[in-house]
Amino acid sequence: MSSSNTATAAALVAAAAATAAAAAASSQPTHALQTPFAFWYDRKINKKTGTAMYMDKMQLLGKFSTIEDFWTLYIHLKRPSMLDNNINLYLFRYDEAKSETQNTPAWETYPRGGIWILKIKKKERGPSVLGKMWQDMVLAIVGEMFEEPSVVGISVCIRKAEDLISVWNSDNRNEEIRFRIGEKMKEILDLEPSCVVEYKENAKSMQDLSSFKNAKAYVFAAAAGAAAANSSPSSSAATSRGAQEGP
Repeated sequence: MSSSNTATAAALVAAAAATAAAAAASSQPTHALQTPFAFWYDRKINKKTGTAMYMDKMQLLGKFSTIEDFWTLYIHLKRPSMLDNNINLYLFRYDEAKSETQNTPAWETYPRGGIWILKIKKKERGPSVLGKMWQDMVLAIVGEMFEEPSVVGISVCIRKAEDLISVWNSDNRNEEIRFRIGEKMKEILDLEPSCVVEYKENAKSMQDLSSFKNAKAYVFAAAAGAAAANSSPSSSAATSRGAQEGP
């Protein structure tokens, strides 16, 4: 880990500790969230890693369980435009009854789940678009806008050619719920109806050791009952109640 990243992590941890101390000393009422959350980050490495090494390089930046603690921590975070290439930033629910390892954002933590993925090519966006999208997603999950407890986290991954925003769910066996999450993601980000999003099951990621490779592409139709095929060979149209897998 570089010295700048270490300093950032240390500053965030210190901010979280200061927030907790201030909250304990203050008599002002706080506003509890439905569940605690935590910010994490790690750096992508080129070689394949085992689960133990992955867990070891994941850094917990700070936890919060109230609106006040969220804002105190969030204002210290670097925005996506300030992050180096290959940095991954996560915001996940945190179960205090479990260990830190059991809360780590990882395929193995949610083996029956998966992730919805939006790829944002750097040449197709202005400097502020990714930052706004990430903030919209952060506020949406903290504010329970998905209205679905199986939405366990979000992530933003900074890469050289494109950036990726993802929504993680813990269980993909209910197809209706899974596609409803994808639709809500597009609604929150105000994406065009023709915008392609992708989904990949964590079980498949554990096989090919990639969160994004070989993900399936989908398009959600704007109106219920619309079923005209999208021009993309890897996607197909979907009604407002669900989506159909592309070939």
